[in-house]
Amino acid sequence: MAVAALTTAAVPWSARALDWTPARVEANLTADDNVTRAGGSDALRDTIFGVRASKGFVWPMSSRTRTLVQGFAGGEKFQKYDGLSHNFFGAQADFQFRSSGEFGAATYSAFVRTQAEYFQSTLRDGYRHAFGVTVLKPLTDRVNFLAALQQNIIDGKSSVFDTQNTALRANLDWTVGTWNTFYAGAEYRKGDFVSTNCRTCDPNKTLGLVNTATPNIIQDDAFTDTVRDAYRLKANVVVATLGYNRGFGSGQSLDLSWRRAISSLAQTAVAPASKSDFAYTVNQYSLAYLVRF
Repeated sequence: MAVAALTTAAVPWSARALDWTPARVEANLTADDNVTRAGGSDALRDTIFGVRASKGFVWPMSSRTRTLVQGFAGGEKFQKYDGLSHNFFGAQADFQFRSSGEFGAATYSAFVRTQAEYFQSTLRDGYRHAFGVTVLKPLTDRVNFLAALQQNIIDGKSSVFDTQNTALRANLDWTVGTWNTFYAGAEYRKGDFVSTNCRTCDPNKTLGLVNTATPNIIQDDAFTDTVRDAYRLKANVVVATLGYNRGFGSGQSLDLSWRRAISSLAQTAVAPASKSDFAYTVNQYSLAYLVRF
């Protein structure tokens, strides 16, 4: 997305009329080794098939500013834990500023995004909102840098899934040749997260979770293998991403990525639980096919 934004930004905005952007469709397959966002034996694996489609338009407001608006819809299907499967639709608007048409000029942006989500788990149904600022800067003709500060808000049917967190992230894209792009990203999140744990598997840990999360606890209806409870807690999470994108044909590409998230601190741990009881790691391996037309 950053590369696409830079490509259109290289054209003087004053020369562009109000126009629809190409439609974008993505289909992906992801292996996730911790869909419960829990530690130890409470971490459950699943395979997820996802699809997302988007369409929008660009409105140049002056030679240095423009607005991008897009609508999108999609869904994710979980193979084992179908309660996590969901559909979504929403919209995003970006207001961008660029000081000049020179290649090395940075693009600054403020954005707002909102989407409705409908799960097989009714407790999770609700809305997801995000707003923030970004800067996109070409470092060379092959290396681009993107940084963003973002606030995320989820409004679920159950108050346990009402969460807020702040994220700071950075991303580097490196283009090799005509069709190959390597990318790496890092993100730091601070705020609420939801962890799902087996109620009877570890009584000591369960008691600590209850003491810590009360009254932010509810039986999680997304899992039917045993009785599991969802807990809303506060934590710091670090996310790292490595990926490779191979373009081919006209407007088509394959994308392979690995994402690892580490929650190293639960800020609200209460005895007999310790902060380490709430630590978890997540690895996601994704293969995606992307096309625009």
